This record gives sequence, structure tokens and C-alpha cells, in this order.
Amino acid sequence: MSDGPQTPRTLTVSQFLIGAGIFEGGMLLVAFALGWLVSVHPTQELLWTWQGAWMGVVATGPLLLFLAAGFLSRSGGLRQIREFLQEVLGPMLHGCRLIDILFLALLAGVCEEVLFRGLVYQWARDINPTFAIMLTNILFGLAHAITPMYAWLAGIMGLYLTALMTLPPEPNLLIPIVAHTLYDFIAFLIVRWDFRRQLAVKRAARAADSPSAPSPDSDETEPTRLSANNSANDGPVDGQSSDRSSD
Repeated sequence: MSDGPQTPRTLTVSQFLIGAGIFEGGMLLVAFALGWLVSVHPTQELLWTWQGAWMGVVATGPLLLFLAAGFLSRSGGLRQIREFLQEVLGPMLHGCRLIDILFLALLAGVCEEVLFRGLVYQWARDINPTFAIMLTNILFGLAHAITPMYAWLAGIMGLYLTALMTLPPEPNLLIPIVAHTLYDFIAFLIVRWDFRRQLAVKRAARAADSPSAPSPDSDETEPTRLSANNSANDGPVDGQSSDRSSD
């Protein structure tokens, strides 16, 4: 890990967004391709209702509390996650517009939920509900295994998202999609804010360490003043000597 925020050197923002679109979109394609093979429609429990959307918004609250606790924690594992996000994701998000970040959050929320809770859970549920919950969230955690701690936390988050879909009287995939999307959107904004804050601190430290221009009242101006005074004193002396020679 480096000492501070770094600017992106390998990817432009456009390349980053295109790469994210290909990766997340690939998950969506895999979901429908595998669903066709095993005769499971990944969006069969996706109900476009205002109630489902509102439940997803409300369900984001506990996830944000979880996020805040992670940022405030002094745990070594959580600190490692923050450093990773700051150094790898922060520079990319630094150059993103608000609409770009919303696009990223939508990609993750829709594509990942359709794959894991739309396909994997529904397919495995026919075998055994407990097996379905375990398999879905183990795979979800492994898909986010940027660090061991992050994989473990993602698995816990996956359990919560699975409960959001399955516990209501009428299961609805829209609820975890909305919660996942809104959570990612806010989390991305926080990562970008944290990166920019660290970048501002680093720039301020560099500015403080750089030599400043001398003040007009500083001692460095004294040689100039003395030189000017000597020049002024030399004028009359030269004039007097010319007068004497003319006499």
C-alpha cells in the first residue's frame, strides 16, 4: 500500500466505465445463459411495484449503518479494505460525474442481483432452501473477494439481501435490487469524497513544505536596500568631485 491517494495511471475514466459495463453486463448474460440451460428464468420473481421499490429504499438504512461502522472501525482488516478502495477505486471515481456513479451502481445492483438471487438462489432452492441460501451467499462473497475480510462482509450482506427478497409474503427481486443499487451509489460517493479529502490533505502538506517567496519585510531584502543606499550616497560624491575639477 502506498502512503496516499494516487492519480490513475493505467486507465482513463472512459476505459474504467466501459470495463465495468463489460464485467457487470457479462454477469447478466451469464445469468440468462445459465438460466436457459437449467430452465430457470432469473427475473421470474422480479415484480415492478412501488411497494417493492419503497421497501428497497427503506432496507438500505441498515446497510448504510453497516458501512458507517466499517469506516469508523480501527480494525486492521477494515482498514485494509479502506486503503484498497482509496488507492484502486478512489482515483477512478475521482474523475467520474454523478451520472457515471449512478450508472455504476445500477450495473452492480441489477446484474449481480439477477445472477445471484435471481438465478443461483432460485435454482438451488429446488434442491434445498438452506443449501440455496448458503450457496448463493458464498458465491456472492467470493465474487467480492478483494480481501478475505471483504469477502466475509459481502457474504453477510448477501444474506441480508436474500432475506429482503424471500421474507415478504410475495417474494420480489426488486427489493434487493433497489437496496443494492442505492447502497452502492452512496458507498461510491463516500469513497470518492474520502479520496478527494486525502488528496487535498496531501496537496496542502506539499504546499506547506515548498519554499515560499520572501516577504517584503524579511531580512533577504536588506542587501537590496543597502545597495540602493550606497548608490544614493555615491551620486553626490561623484558630483562634488566633478565640481572640484571644474573649479
